[in-house]
Amino acid sequence: MHDAAGEPREEDLDAELADTGAGTRPPLNLRQIEVFRAIMLAGSISGAGRMLHVSQPAISRVLALTESRLRFPLFERGRSRLTPTAEARRLFAEVEQVYGGIQRVNELAANLATAGAGALRVISSASFGQRMVPQALAVLRQGRGQVRVDYRSSTYDELAGHFLSGQADIAVSMRPPVHPNLVSVELGRSEVVCIMPRDHPLAACKAVAPADFTAGTWIGYPPDAPLGRVLNAFLGYTPNRPPAPLEVHSPVTALAFVQQGLGPALVESWCVGPQTRTGLAVRPIVPSAHIGIWATYSELQPLPLMAKRFLAALKKVLQEEPGAVFEDEEV
Repeated sequence: MHDAAGEPREEDLDAELADTGAGTRPPLNLRQIEVFRAIMLAGSISGAGRMLHVSQPAISRVLALTESRLRFPLFERGRSRLTPTAEARRLFAEVEQVYGGIQRVNELAANLATAGAGALRVISSASFGQRMVPQALAVLRQGRGQVRVDYRSSTYDELAGHFLSGQADIAVSMRPPVHPNLVSVELGRSEVVCIMPRDHPLAACKAVAPADFTAGTWIGYPPDAPLGRVLNAFLGYTPNRPPAPLEVHSPVTALAFVQQGLGPALVESWCVGPQTRTGLAVRPIVPSAHIGIWATYSELQPLPLMAKRFLAALKKVLQEEPGAVFEDEEV
């Protein structure tokens, strides 16, 4: 038994010291090993006490109990110092190996807290990879410069495959992939806007309506793409409506086409950063529309620590975006 300070009680120590039989003795505990090491390093009982922030009598009691369990002396007592025996020096060499292992464990634990168990594998739609994901990673890496990130953009159809092949910890997309082993949470919504060259006739409009949008050459998306669904809902059903003169599969590509003067396009607002807006006209659409911002991760394994911190950083970025619609939901 031990007292409230973690030291052996006097009656237990006396009983064990009085037992000189040849029976099996209990093994040394970590406290005894710690005290022995401190005495070896400090060279005295008082110095070991100062090192461990305990009293000199407490160190002496633990040393006496240690030697009793070992059945051989660890130190030769002199007037001013303790001299380690040959057995103590041999034991100390082994103890130092143990403490080296403990130090490596602590260093690994500190590194895991800073950088995680490995590279953080992030997947996102190309549109969110323009500003949203980089901003979230910048927040994540503040004070954690050792964090390694493996980022890649992906189409909606490829998202589930990245998880199933072990290439993703977390994904950010406009639409949640449908798979029984994946969990998706909507973090917020991004406004859909119409972008066009500054000299385009639609630039004179305060807002763009469906009839305005289809009056000339325009850029569209496949019907099953996230923005393709928004575009179809925006335009509504019209018999014999001709297909889009230009069809792309990503808002990032649509943005590049608009910048080359090929016509207007609907994109989500995260695709159009402040610098991009200086060279284009950006108008709201009527009726308004939003696209989802979904975080997806595997249900088959715990979300890594760095992925959880990335989610927190992503939420912070979404909250600070002007005009953002943020879903305050726990993940």
